[in-house]
Amino acid sequence: MAYDPGLAERVAATFASLGLAHARQKNVFGGRGFMLGKSTGVIVWGDGLLVKAPPNEYADALREPGTTPFAPDGERPMSTWVVVPADAVADDPQLEEWVRRGVRAVRRA
Repeated sequence: MAYDPGLAERVAATFASLGLAHARQKNVFGGRGFMLGKSTGVIVWGDGLLVKAPPNEYADALREPGTTPFAPDGERPMSTWVVVPADAVADDPQLEEWVRRGVRAVRRA
């Protein structure tokens, strides 16, 4: 699946604004992943995101409008990964909250 390069730029800018400009980028699941160390917390996927939620925030993340568990190829969902639709990250404050959630998940790993 191709990813939205404009959204990838916004995610990179958000990481930088959080003092995490050192986040590496790598192609993951056909999207553009953002990594801290060896762990990926956010992936620009299609026109939305895949976000790794901290285990204690996973249920709350799934209650956000439009989100679904990430289940590649319709198989069993990957633990704590959430599909976030484009409209849920259309505004910068919304995008920042999702990026922060992914960062929290990676830092707890």
